[in-house]
Amino acid sequence: MVTVTGLAPLVDIAPARQYGHQAAELARQLGDDRLLADALGMLSAMHFFAGEPDRGLPLAREAVDRARQLGDDVLLGRSLMICLLACDLIEPAQSARLLAEAITCTERSGNQLLRSHLHNNAAVHALAAGDIPAARAHLDQAAQAARATGQENPAAAANLGWALREAGNPGEARSSFEASLRIGRRSGEQPVIACAVLGLGCLAADLGDWDRSAVLHGVAQAFLDRAGEPWQGVEARYRERSLTRVRAHLGDELFDRAYAKGRALSVDEALPTALGKTGAT
Repeated sequence: MVTVTGLAPLVDIAPARQYGHQAAELARQLGDDRLLADALGMLSAMHFFAGEPDRGLPLAREAVDRARQLGDDVLLGRSLMICLLACDLIEPAQSARLLAEAITCTERSGNQLLRSHLHNNAAVHALAAGDIPAARAHLDQAAQAARATGQENPAAAANLGWALREAGNPGEARSSFEASLRIGRRSGEQPVIACAVLGLGCLAADLGDWDRSAVLHGVAQAFLDRAGEPWQGVEARYRERSLTRVRAHLGDELFDRAYAKGRALSVDEALPTALGKTGAT
């Protein structure tokens, strides 16, 4: 799961895009390059999370260009981080260079919160490439930077779960996904909860608990629907592989029934179910 610092935990995408366009237009009228770079970056991120990376990439590029001209390492690091969201999908050959520049900017600025997010996102790149040791190294740095700010990084916890699952450590992976779920539950971050539950659903399938896996996949989809976002990146890949296996073992009828059951659970029912509390399903 990739993250973007500076975004509120709960975001309603449609009005956020509207306000983002208004903020960018106002910044242009004022001639405020710093405000404009910030507004363009946030607007680009909104387009990405709405499943519109092609609309977000030109905005992010302009934000990066303006941040470079200003010589502001914090603004440049954040702008590069946002640019990477769409660039990973549209121009992946550029991603490694931009990510290295973003991390270098952040090391210069000393912004630990931004450093935590960037190393988390670098771990996602490593997971996508199948480089588990590199993912673990970036996640260690992400966790260290988060601790320096006194905060928790639930996305890094979820990504650690994926790394541990890929390394064949299901017990530790489950603990990481559950930790991410609890953090997301406290903060109310719907995408975080969705990704953590997805991880638990994939682990259930790995263990041959097909019905529970289908229910948890339904729960994960329900939380992501509330956020108004599509599945992205490695989560989309892991999800499709798991769903294919679960459907093949259960058959269409049983799978659809269990999946629909998960999607229909209330929040108060869904979270205990994901955490495996007695009598939750």
